[in-house]
Amino acid sequence: MSESTIIVFERRPRYTPELQRQFWGQQVSVRACRSIADIKQLRDSAPGAVLLLDLEAAPAEILQFLGGDVGRANAATVIVAASRHTAPLEWRVRELGAAEFLIEPVSGERLANLCRRQQTANRLAAS
Repeated sequence: MSESTIIVFERRPRYTPELQRQFWGQQVSVRACRSIADIKQLRDSAPGAVLLLDLEAAPAEILQFLGGDVGRANAATVIVAASRHTAPLEWRVRELGAAEFLIEPVSGERLANLCRRQQTANRLAAS
């Protein structure tokens, strides 16, 4: 079984350490990035990755990134975490391909379970 990758875009470490804790000892790499360019680079080096995007970190950049990813042959699975402030963007984010849209607070256990479910779906789609 190969290692799965979860790429987390956030300005301040919050989801990354929690997911690292949730996946401790498992064949899952949780990688943090702080810019859209980092997301693209990590995504391209990890086919089948799950992206967790903190919408509050950069709403306009994330929407632009998702818009550019629509229809891309090897687009990553995207989970978006939002605050109550950015919650009104849910349907736009979903139209741009997000598999999940979560409004904070989200427990680490729930977040890890959603990532696992998306990883399983990615593996099934690839086979």
